[in-house]
Order: sequence, then structure tokens, then C-alpha cells
Amino acid sequence: MENDPSIPNDEWHRLISEMYGEVYSVVEGAGMRHFESEQTITAIGSTSYALPTDHLATIEVARVLDASGHRGRLRRLSVQERSRWIGQTGDALCYELNGSSLTLYPKPSTGTYSHLYMPQAPDLSTAADNTVVDLVCPDGEGFLIWGVVVKAKAKSESDVQLAMAEREAHRERFTEWCALRAFNDSPRPYVDRSGYDGGFDFYDPSSYRVNRP
Repeated sequence: MENDPSIPNDEWHRLISEMYGEVYSVVEGAGMRHFESEQTITAIGSTSYALPTDHLATIEVARVLDASGHRGRLRRLSVQERSRWIGQTGDALCYELNGSSLTLYPKPSTGTYSHLYMPQAPDLSTAADNTVVDLVCPDGEGFLIWGVVVKAKAKSESDVQLAMAEREAHRERFTEWCALRAFNDSPRPYVDRSGYDGGFDFYDPSSYRVNRP
């Protein structure tokens, strides 16, 4: 369909961009951290800081402890907890998301914080033809290509059965592949540096915490 007059060049770009968004959805829906990004927040005495324009979901917020890059993980507040922290100042120990802002508690006047997050899929509708995009694995590429074929054939009122079968076969394998990769990063007992005093906290699966020197 390369020279199909019913689909101009800019529409091909929109179809590809739409399907690339679906590729992103499969990856991020599986919990796979393939497309994650990092925002650096420098505390200036404000409580809230703007989220990145491409923010989709937050993975972790942590305070950068020293020049070597050691970090202390912040805990996400529940709505019931926030009133206890409002108005307090000092190094942030927890955070919450408010619309397009990330709020730190207590309110820090100095320090650097790392915000690890999942970005939204980029808009490829105006991208150049030689733009390189990450399709994760071969089935990710197949899922995108056959997905575009389905949309294009539907527009020209052609038979889409074969294209739909190919798309769904690639989707199924791609989803399974992403889920298996995400499974390797599943929750488990972990060691967390906290308190910013150089000590470590050890957590068990039931969230029971035992402080160790």
C-alpha cells in the first residue's frame, strides 16, 4: 500500500504514532521498566515541583544523599497521612502526586531528589521518516507493523482478517515477553538505606521492619 492514494504521507505517520502508543501501553502495562526516565529535582524551599510534561506514572522518588550517588527512598503518602506532614520543613521523607505536581514532605530548602517515572509514548506523527524508534523486541515490531496494516486496510475497505490475525499473534507473544521480563523485577524482600544516617533497614515480605546497624 506504499503508493495508495487514499492514505497520504502524514496519515501514515499518524497511524504509526497511534500504534507506537499501543506498544508503549503493553510494555508499561506489564510493569516492565524499559522506557523509564529520570527527573532531577533541586529543592529550593518549595513544597511542590512540576512533573515532567511526558509523565505517565511514578516508579520511585529518592533523595540523593551524597556526591557518590547514594540515595534514600521516599515513601508515598496516603491521603489520610498528609495532614500530619503539611507545614513541616526539613529533608523530605515522603511524597505525593497532586495533578501535575510532585509534593515533598517535609518541605526541603536544599538537596537534590531523583524522580524515576514512566514516560508517555512520544508523538511520532510529525517525526522524520528516518527517525529511529525502540520497539523492544521483534514481536514489538511485528505488532506495530501489522497494527498499522489493519488500520490502513480498514480505511481502504480491504479485507483485514489476515492482518488482524498477524497483529494479535504478535500482540500475544509481545505481551507475554514483556510480562516475563517484568517478572524478574517482581517485589521481594529488600535492603533500603534510610534515615540518611548511613544505616540500613531490612524488610521482610510482610513489611515487618527490623533495624540493623
